[in-house]
Amino acid sequence: MTRGLIVVGALLLLAIVPDVAHACPVCFDASDENREAFLATTAFLSLLPLGMVGGVGLWIRNRIRGIDEDGVSAQCVDHVETDA
Repeated sequence: MTRGLIVVGALLLLAIVPDVAHACPVCFDASDENREAFLATTAFLSLLPLGMVGGVGLWIRNRIRGIDEDGVSAQCVDHVETDA
């Protein structure tokens, strides 16, 4: 019986808490300008790490392709020199 009351009380408390808790004042600012700035900053800070990881990945891919092309060119030159 006591456990049932604790569970019901906890569920009731969890149901009430979201109404009491509020996010920072910027999130719910009445000014459209502040809200747009908040959303733009959120998008920028979310996409920046993805862009950095993608940029490093592209750099590594291009670097590997460049090394492979240099290796193939060097092998072709060695092959041509040995045939002559």
